[in-house]
Amino acid sequence: MPAHMFKPQRPLQRPSHHQSHQPSHQPSPHSSHRPTRIAAALSLLLGFAMTAPSVRAMSLEQALQAALRYDPAFQSATYEQAASSEARIIGRANLLPNVSANYSRNDVSADRITRTARGPVNDNPNYLSESASITLRQPLFNLEAYARYQQGNAQSNYGDAILAAKTQDLFVRLFGAYADALLASDQIRLAVAQRDALRENELTNQRMFERGAGTRTDVLETRARYELSEADLLEAANNLDIARRKLSSITGPVTTTLPRLTPEFKTLAITPEEFEPWEKIALDQNPTLLAQRHQVNYAELDLKRVQAGHYPKMDLVASYTDSKSDSLFTFNQESRSRSIGVQMAVPLYSGGSVDAGVRQAVASLERARADMSTKTEDVLQELRRQHRLFTSSRARIDALVSAERSSEEVVEATRKSIAAGARVNLDLLNAEKQLYTTRRDLAQARYGHLVAYLRLRQAAGLLTGEDVLALDGYFRGE
Repeated sequence: MPAHMFKPQRPLQRPSHHQSHQPSHQPSPHSSHRPTRIAAALSLLLGFAMTAPSVRAMSLEQALQAALRYDPAFQSATYEQAASSEARIIGRANLLPNVSANYSRNDVSADRITRTARGPVNDNPNYLSESASITLRQPLFNLEAYARYQQGNAQSNYGDAILAAKTQDLFVRLFGAYADALLASDQIRLAVAQRDALRENELTNQRMFERGAGTRTDVLETRARYELSEADLLEAANNLDIARRKLSSITGPVTTTLPRLTPEFKTLAITPEEFEPWEKIALDQNPTLLAQRHQVNYAELDLKRVQAGHYPKMDLVASYTDSKSDSLFTFNQESRSRSIGVQMAVPLYSGGSVDAGVRQAVASLERARADMSTKTEDVLQELRRQHRLFTSSRARIDALVSAERSSEEVVEATRKSIAAGARVNLDLLNAEKQLYTTRRDLAQARYGHLVAYLRLRQAAGLLTGEDVLALDGYFRGE
């Protein structure tokens, strides 16, 4: 958007309070200071908010690609998912063979007494003892290991669901910030148009006053509205700066202009229209609910893992050992041995830790189930709210479009009535104010309609990047 559009206009000089019929051409002592401060502030804010190189506006697709690369919350979610995906491998390892190797080498010095028929014989053998072995252990019956394996799968599935939820959240946050920035730009355009229209009215009233055809009240009323419009423009510039910074926190620095909402706006449609099918879809596909189901499953498996402490464990053990002089009795002897067999460990008493662990796991499971109920209710409430917002937004947009046309007609009719002497200047100011308020509300309703559409699909668990990109057609470059 060209920056020169936002250069504040200096209001006309105030009429002297000492002349009732002819305007004074000398401004009051304070009349030039406040507008100058407003102009300086507007120039500074609009310069920061709107400065951008003369390049193509950032499309929604470009913003989405930038967000996927930059957004810190999404990057954190991808690393969280990568970490949780390893739980599947870690859990499976509990069921696979465990192979270990050992090697020892010792320099042995001993004092040995050998009793013979002739009496004790003392000697001091010094020798090198070496031993190498390899052992394989394969679980045959281990309920705890199997529960850990299932927990690894549940944890990995949980991470996948959380990433899906975070991805959908990124889509909604991005479009919300994108729409806020565009709406803030629209607010500036409306504020500029309102200010310029008020300036034209002020010039007209000033000329009529100078010719004696107007009143001083008309000039003062219009000037007051003009100064309020500059305050509105200042607020709009602040809002634009904040909105662009919020968008930058998701996409990285925004160094280009932003597009505008196309005037050929058509409301979206959803299939089905009724709420009940959406409720069923959300219960099946909402990633937040899927993640919580995996949490409940993990807690159930944790209970099984703890209860496994009451059951025996059985392993297949195979080993191979190669030793040389491993003791005084095998001095200067080499031996090789192979063994294979089954080992069983039966728990008898563990000090009550298993029973305590079971009670702890039961409490954790009940908490997970309670959280599941809470999140289900939250998701369904949000789904219903977004369904109502989306449905009502279409009717609201239609009503505001009609209101905009009516407001335009009211402004035109009021101008003609003033010329005929049937209306006064204040009526025109109010009509113009209503027109710009309607246009502002219409812009907000259109952006809100698109946001509600995405949030509805998010609550149902259906939102994808393609849904976001499909809205790119609603925007066009400057």
